[in-house]
Amino acid sequence: MSFSRSLKEKSQSVWEEGYQHPFLQEIGKGTLDKEAFKFYLLQDYKYLLEYAKIFALGAVKSPEEKLMTNFTILQHSTLYHEMDLHRNYMKEFGITSTEADSVKPSLFNKAYTANMMAVAQTGDVAEIIAVVFPCAWTYYDYATRLKRDYPELLEDNFYKSWIEMYASDEFGQSFEWFYDTLDELCQFKSPEELKKIEEIFHSSVEFEYLFWDMAYKQQISYELTVSKSIINN
Repeated sequence: MSFSRSLKEKSQSVWEEGYQHPFLQEIGKGTLDKEAFKFYLLQDYKYLLEYAKIFALGAVKSPEEKLMTNFTILQHSTLYHEMDLHRNYMKEFGITSTEADSVKPSLFNKAYTANMMAVAQTGDVAEIIAVVFPCAWTYYDYATRLKRDYPELLEDNFYKSWIEMYASDEFGQSFEWFYDTLDELCQFKSPEELKKIEEIFHSSVEFEYLFWDMAYKQQISYELTVSKSIINN
């Protein structure tokens, strides 16, 4: 197994806890509280704006044209295709772009994106890939498994378009280059440097779990839930 593909195995416990989280399982069954999904949509909308900036930094730090192009394509795909899914769902909830823009990111959201930005600003391209990799990889893995585990519920599932987008071959192929690129970039790194890459990757897997948990509980911070606080603060 290559170094890049071994990263999932090294984070297997929290990776599986993420898939088994009620937020994901209820998306698969179509039973998730729509208010929890609405909360998630708005928080993820804010998250993706920051996520796209990490790809921009990846492009800036890229040593050659192909890698720069790959980061730029991912940034474009995030801002247009992935954000379109969110915009379409937000229309169903009657949420305007102005309302979405005014949403306050939760404490968990800010911690996750701040960690990504810190890695991207201070680290090299391998570290940038490691910090963003879990977001795409877990979404593809989880959505693919939901589609497989709940096929009889998919057609009438309110969350069908969410599942199908992230389980699509197109989405999976969008980050396929991460594997070989990360392996190549890490080929001559020391054991200490590889350990750092593993820790960066693992932290983002943990943040992914916390994001699902935050959305399910509709938490703005440790103390406040959406029922106790105004999101548009």
